[in-house]
Amino acid sequence: MTDTHSDWSLITRLAHWGLALTISAQLLSGLFVADPHTRLYFYFHEYDGLAASFFILVAWLWAYANQEIGLLFPWNAAGMAAVKADIRALAHKRTLPPGGQTTGLASFGHGLGLLAVTVMAMSGVWIFFIIPGGHGAQAASTDFRAFMEVSAIHTFTSYLVWVYWVGHIGFAIAHQLEGTPIFRNIFWRPAKDAGR
Repeated sequence: MTDTHSDWSLITRLAHWGLALTISAQLLSGLFVADPHTRLYFYFHEYDGLAASFFILVAWLWAYANQEIGLLFPWNAAGMAAVKADIRALAHKRTLPPGGQTTGLASFGHGLGLLAVTVMAMSGVWIFFIIPGGHGAQAASTDFRAFMEVSAIHTFTSYLVWVYWVGHIGFAIAHQLEGTPIFRNIFWRPAKDAGR
């Protein structure tokens, strides 16, 4: 299986690096934020979350600027037919869906992942900035109820992001094992593109 679009732009690569690092750090640090003895993780989680929010915003703006919203959200008859065809090929023929800028299961998954991290970022930013009385970990005790309500949304969404994160990495490894240099294609400029 080949990656149908290995000539990723510099902004796409930088956004992917930023998202990969900050969201991975969010998920891993999120495992420790509930323990009062690991408050340092909570502070890291907050500020890394702001960085992740920046990269998520860049991803949305870049997808819009490149007219890729339809790829990420192929929620019309033709797009969903392509998604179903990829699922059938994966289930019955063990054929991985093509990567790159094509409509199908991969782009659909990326779109759902982007939605999940967006909700997680929005609820995190809400916790950090909007709850009155202080920023996140410094919030006043009178804000505890609001903090817990928004935190519940944030926590639930993080489970969806965990599913996406594991699936995304799993499919990338499967593509790599099948012979497509997917990690090089998204993280480093292939040699043939170096002059561009």
